[in-house]
Amino acid sequence: MSHVEARCPLRPADKCSLCHPGADGPHNCGLVYLMMNDDELRAVYAEERRRARERRSGA
Repeated sequence: MSHVEARCPLRPADKCSLCHPGADGPHNCGLVYLMMNDDELRAVYAEERRRARERRSGA
């Protein structure tokens, strides 16, 4: 069975570096929790991800 490395949702190109004390992945990272529970930050993040997808697809 292969091991899957978790990716940081805030820095999708990077693996989870466990930068938040006590976290063992993005699923229980306090920083990810705070960011994803802030409507404005989540909207900005979604827009940046959309733009990145468009750049990769050549749109």
